[in-house]
Amino acid sequence: MTAVPHDALFDAAAEALIMLDTSHPDSLRDLVDRISAIRDHFGTTDAEHPAQVLLALAERLVQGDTGVVADLERAFASARALADSAAKPKKPAKKAPPKERAAKTDAKASASANAEAERLMPLAGDEDLLRDFAIRTNEHLDDADDRLLALEADPGSTEAIDAILRAFHTIKGMAGFLALDDISQQAHDAESILSEAHDAGHAVEAESIQATFTAVDRLRGLVFASTGIGRIPEAAAASDAGATNRRPAEAVSAGAATVRFSPEGADAAGMAANSREGSIRVEEQRLDRLLDVIGEMVIAESTVSAALRGGADIASMSVQLDRLDKITREMQQMATSLRMVPLRTTFRRMGRLVRDTALKAGKSVEFVLIGEDTELDKEVVDRISDPLIHALRNAVDHGIESAAERVAAGKPETGLIELRAFHAGGVIHIEVTDDGRGLDSAAIVQRAREFGLMDAEEVRTDADIRELIFEPGLSTAKTVTDVSGRGVGMDVVRRTVDGLRGRVEIDTAPGRGTTLSIQLPITLAIIDGMVARIGEERYIIPVLSIERSVRPEASQVKSVKGSGEMLVTEDGLIPIVRLHRLFSTPGACERAEDAVLVIAGDSGSRAALLVCELLGQQQTVIKPLGDGIPPQRGITGGAIMSDGRVGLILDAAGLVRLARERVSAGHAAGKEGA
Repeated sequence: MTAVPHDALFDAAAEALIMLDTSHPDSLRDLVDRISAIRDHFGTTDAEHPAQVLLALAERLVQGDTGVVADLERAFASARALADSAAKPKKPAKKAPPKERAAKTDAKASASANAEAERLMPLAGDEDLLRDFAIRTNEHLDDADDRLLALEADPGSTEAIDAILRAFHTIKGMAGFLALDDISQQAHDAESILSEAHDAGHAVEAESIQATFTAVDRLRGLVFASTGIGRIPEAAAASDAGATNRRPAEAVSAGAATVRFSPEGADAAGMAANSREGSIRVEEQRLDRLLDVIGEMVIAESTVSAALRGGADIASMSVQLDRLDKITREMQQMATSLRMVPLRTTFRRMGRLVRDTALKAGKSVEFVLIGEDTELDKEVVDRISDPLIHALRNAVDHGIESAAERVAAGKPETGLIELRAFHAGGVIHIEVTDDGRGLDSAAIVQRAREFGLMDAEEVRTDADIRELIFEPGLSTAKTVTDVSGRGVGMDVVRRTVDGLRGRVEIDTAPGRGTTLSIQLPITLAIIDGMVARIGEERYIIPVLSIERSVRPEASQVKSVKGSGEMLVTEDGLIPIVRLHRLFSTPGACERAEDAVLVIAGDSGSRAALLVCELLGQQQTVIKPLGDGIPPQRGITGGAIMSDGRVGLILDAAGLVRLARERVSAGHAAGKEGA
């Protein structure tokens, strides 16, 4: 049996320490097993031997004694140094000439400190371990945020205090192994804020909770600065602004770097910033199932090939092809599921955001999460953070009234904001609901006229007025603050959701509140699309964007001065977009009554896309068009059709905006001509 090199044994134990989760027995057992392998490497039973001490400390940690982490670090370094010394080959001493020895004295002294540091901290600078450390640390900090919110609601909760202390203690231990001294010290200082209340068994004061929130933000900033992984602390400024009593915070600042971030910077960089490749944790059973399906596919492909070579009849081949098709679809679903992650982490971050925004605005807000276990494509989850930030900020700042206003309106002093997610109709729905004042249509119209988005005499429906809040730069805020007032928030929501091939709608009632509803595809790799024929070409319209399709009568198509062609419907006029003219497609039908009009968009902004024929619905794998093709408005990508030809995937939201721009341009031209 070949002995395992001691470097591999210590690296494995170090990885177990960094990935340690004291709440999971399997993680603790794994740590003890790996440290036992180190003890066996030395072959000692001496209780004073560093390897035996290391194992004893690990077993105490398993039993719940988290105070041994610092001793565990020292024992680990001592055991590794002893193993390194034993493994180093002995060479006969070779005496250098006196002059040469004198010349090398300074170099040896200088290298000595570096060698000692490298011996004691062999893991510092390991990129893989740094990445694992950053991911785990941010998970612990997210959990600390969540527990702090619970502690704020119940300052005497020992369960919440214990969980927060465990998070800080784990971070301190992990940072120590990687020689990240600033992070280790900051985590230690953060522990001290709550330790007094923990040891005395009394309720935590509000200023101590605020100081701990600040410590979480600073730790997040230090991790990001050290590894480039994580997210910029969105609430850092709000945390500092809200801290009134600095006595507990002095412990946080002592001996640790203070990281400051502005809300503007947080918005620009987003909640997630990562210069490295992303990663996804995948359940082992999903991988096992995928391998099983791949094996079935190999067998089915061999069966089809054998049938072809053997000259099987059509009926037999059809059965085999149907089986292969079923397996292919199942493998596609399994592969897609590997990218699925729950919204839990993103949703829980929003709890901290709402809390700090409400604190800064001087409002009392109850925040409720529903459906946080809903799964979505990881890319969608990552990109939906910014829209949620802006939507929730608006709900707190614009939606929820002051306590005095709410009491006067017969409402509770504390406002209610709900963030919920659910599956419906083959898509994911994410809704932000508040019980505040609702949208002020008169104020929106006034600001729209000031910005030149509406004429003084122009009248719009309620749906059209709601749509105006998505216009860049338009805000009804009377003053600009670091929370709102610049008119960029809802524009970010619309653009991000459009980029994800989703749709966004607003429902509001004066005095009763507002609901912002976002509908998103479950995955970005595959879409449900309606295949449309225009001339001899095929185009794909995402089903999520389609409201309905109609075959119009001649009386329903009107040419409106300054607006172009419009479809007359029971709920108003809808601009018509002739796609064959937009994309220069030959052979298309010209008369609207001979065509099909696909009404796409949402309740506030729609367009009727003119196509020759609808060929049916199918799932489509999206392919980028490539760098050699210049960007084309109204097209998001391509797809290989069943006949091998390329079909273009339409950007329905972009086409709707294009239709609106043409209508606005027509109005402006008509006004100038008058």
